[in-house]
Amino acid sequence: MLTLALDTSAIPLSVAVINDGQPLATIQTSRQKNHSVTLMPAIAEALKLAQVTIEAIDQLIVAAGPGSYTGVRIAVTTAKTLAWTLNKPIYAVSSLAALTLPWRQNEGALIIPLIDARRNHFFAGCYQWQAGQLHQIASDAYLDRTEIVDQIKQNATKQIFFGGQITVEQQAFFTEQLSEKTCHFASGSETLPLAGEFSQLIINQEPVADLDHFVPTYLRKTEAEVNWLAQHPHEESDHYVEQV
Repeated sequence: MLTLALDTSAIPLSVAVINDGQPLATIQTSRQKNHSVTLMPAIAEALKLAQVTIEAIDQLIVAAGPGSYTGVRIAVTTAKTLAWTLNKPIYAVSSLAALTLPWRQNEGALIIPLIDARRNHFFAGCYQWQAGQLHQIASDAYLDRTEIVDQIKQNATKQIFFGGQITVEQQAFFTEQLSEKTCHFASGSETLPLAGEFSQLIINQEPVADLDHFVPTYLRKTEAEVNWLAQHPHEESDHYVEQV
């Protein structure tokens, strides 16, 4: 079973070709570039390194958000187009769940993957790895950092693993606020989504049932939407952001 896995939901880009759970080729970058320019060449290079063609791919896995609005849409749109063209199934995984993969050997620990949403807010998840499967403890959400601390304090687990790219100042805040717990922060390759391991995230999961209506997970309105609502308080709609 050949799988093409994609993630452009934040600054890192991750593309992998996987064969029955074993990564054949992975392209990983962490520079702030335009994913719309780099994604297709990365896919082509991964396929070349794996010595397979795009027609040989059996399924796709894509990180569907939350994260950068533009970044999430690039991977989702690309994956949807390939799935439709090749007539192959597509699996959607949380971009936050993807950030737990480096910690999967720490069974039972509370894993808090974070994507910086600026102004002391984060896209945040709450997960645990148990017996080789990822369990979601709380829904992915857009939260103020104090709300994240409050959520963690309600959990009895003492070992807390923070995934994602977090600044030194942010690390200091969480360490101070959670002084009764032992906090570990991702560093180096631990901060990156690992597309080569995405097969671990779709165990017992069904593929996207309706490709036409499959849209990214945003979790918050854009600044333009917020401004529009402020000027049109009685005209709220569910379709500000054009669906992919």
